[in-house]
Amino acid sequence: MIFSVVYLTGDAVINVRPFELSDSREVLEMEEAIFREPNPLLYQMIESYPAEGFIVAEIDGVLCGYLVGVLFMDEARVLLLAVKESYRHRKIGTTLIDSFVESVRSRANMVRLEVRSNNLAAQTFYFKRGFRFVGIVNNYYKNGDSAYIMVMPLDRLTLFL
Repeated sequence: MIFSVVYLTGDAVINVRPFELSDSREVLEMEEAIFREPNPLLYQMIESYPAEGFIVAEIDGVLCGYLVGVLFMDEARVLLLAVKESYRHRKIGTTLIDSFVESVRSRANMVRLEVRSNNLAAQTFYFKRGFRFVGIVNNYYKNGDSAYIMVMPLDRLTLFL
């Protein structure tokens, strides 16, 4: 479980903490601005108010990113990751991913996610964090885009790629 953690990155102090219901409006506005299509999963996560896996990042009290992840048996999944456009390239996404990975490391063999096959920036970001391509899912997104499956093996798993 992630409690409030403060990270110093360059000139910024990034506070990563669990999602709170009072964050709902900002998270939904961020989702719509970034992805331009509401994700029903996000609404479900907000309504269920999970005890773990839904974290947000703040700089100077401004909510600037969020991550929704789950742990299913021995596999952790990153379901959603978003950072406001004006806050990108400031280590917020990295801090969110690293926080989630550390929170599940002792309980999971790997962290898995799906990324749009045409989103080279996101693929590069995940690859630099240690994720590797393991497959593709055709027509994964509503608009017909495909998704690459990427996996980060943790201490107890070896991928044979």
